[in-house]
Amino acid sequence: MNNGLKIKNALNLLWLIALVLFTPTIGMILNYDVFKVRSVLLLLIWMVVLLSPYVLTKKKWLYITAACLLFADGFVNLFHWIVLKCPLNASSIFVFLNTNFNEASEFMAIKMTPLLLLFIPYIALFIIVLKRIPQLSFRSKGEIIVWSALWLFVVIYFADNIIHKRFLRSAVPDVECAVISFIKESKEYNKLEIRELFQLDAELTTDDPTLVVIVVGESCNRNHMSLYGYGRETTPRLKARQDILVFDNVVSANSNTLYSVMNFLTENNMEHHRPLDSCIHIFDVLHSTPYRSYWISNQAPIGLWENGVTNLVQNADVKTFVNVTSSSSMESTQTASYDQLLFVPLQSAISDTAKHKVVFLHLLGCHTQYNKRYPNDFALFEDKGDKRTRNINTYDNAVYYNDFIVDSVFSMLKTYSLSHPEIRVSAFYFSDHGENVYDEGDYCGHNYSDKIPNANVEIPFVLWLSPSQKEYLDAHNYPVTSQLHTPYMIDDLFHTIIDLCGIAIPCFDKTRSFINPDFNSTRPRILEDGNVYCNRKTN
Repeated sequence: MNNGLKIKNALNLLWLIALVLFTPTIGMILNYDVFKVRSVLLLLIWMVVLLSPYVLTKKKWLYITAACLLFADGFVNLFHWIVLKCPLNASSIFVFLNTNFNEASEFMAIKMTPLLLLFIPYIALFIIVLKRIPQLSFRSKGEIIVWSALWLFVVIYFADNIIHKRFLRSAVPDVECAVISFIKESKEYNKLEIRELFQLDAELTTDDPTLVVIVVGESCNRNHMSLYGYGRETTPRLKARQDILVFDNVVSANSNTLYSVMNFLTENNMEHHRPLDSCIHIFDVLHSTPYRSYWISNQAPIGLWENGVTNLVQNADVKTFVNVTSSSSMESTQTASYDQLLFVPLQSAISDTAKHKVVFLHLLGCHTQYNKRYPNDFALFEDKGDKRTRNINTYDNAVYYNDFIVDSVFSMLKTYSLSHPEIRVSAFYFSDHGENVYDEGDYCGHNYSDKIPNANVEIPFVLWLSPSQKEYLDAHNYPVTSQLHTPYMIDDLFHTIIDLCGIAIPCFDKTRSFINPDFNSTRPRILEDGNVYCNRKTN
């Protein structure tokens, strides 16, 4: 091969290397803090592995196949870097596959960025790579030395990671590692579909008729609620109430709905995890007692696959899903399902003659796209201005409408309690996680790249009690009113629900029940990113 052909051949190979390095280079620029130099090494190693069949056989289709695989890997990761400022991970896949079409469209609407234009040069690079195929061989002495050295390095690197049992973590590129991890973990969620209720040894500590209502909010950051001191009057109704307890030091351990709900509905917590099909769920507990359980939701029951939350709550005695706007049609993105649709099934559950009832109310709350979370009557702040201004205004409108929803639920229960004074009624509202609406950096959403922003986990937690329930708790020395500033994390909500229901069961841990006299308030609140939550306002 003459010098001219060698130079041309080297340039053709450089085009392929440029394609491989394009995505990690963009990732390094976008968020150097979470960028891993090892990811570049891995891509180059796997480039050698994928090119080896072509080097040995000289068949062009093998080179094209290798190029396509490398392009696909970079394409997926490039999108994730641009939108979420981090490489693809298993959590993102879980969230995506448990997200309906509406949510996906809303998410993209808020994440649209000119950086998506980076796909143009990336695709152009791919076209060049397919047209300029380098002639790689294994003939000359120099080529034999180079390829032998490369293969030796690959073998040693792979062998070392296999011996130390870290091959998936340290020798597989981000995209493939995320997919493999997702497949392994998804088997646990899929087992929920066929899991049957556990019959547990449980009894009631009192025969008093009891109603517990758990209002599960969505994406609500308490720092955007005037109830917690926000400058705008976004929660005037709750703020005016004199019959609620407002807790200001409660956080979520997770930054997405799936993991948050999976935690607080089971005995699992951040320190102790068991497989979901073998750990105890709140519906196992309720099923083992006279309690009748309800799951009433304005979130769609399915995503691209069976929704993990739906699998978990399938054992509720009564299940109602009011959201009928989600489908595969683009038309669904132009509609909305407001949380007030939950009022009728909630009233039906409250009026049920069962002596002991637990009702879960799952809101759409303040989920993106914010301007579709509230009717026009609740557009307190104008949906105008630049993107930042619009997002803040529409999010605050969603919080304003959410205030109406939660206040209405408490009012319904107050009315019911006045006509049924013998029934001990409890209701608390909290959000599954928060939302960073430019509270920390020039950023909007509840995803994160490395460290969870406080805005993603600082949630509201509000408790309403009927007079009879107040009397009962006071008589049993439950220090509810003195817990307003006590640290708490909702992955332990499982135990608080059991405590409020008055259920005696071996799996109950009174040190993890927020309302219990023996609650352990010194527990480190370790978030899903591995860091301990720090309240910057008090630390």
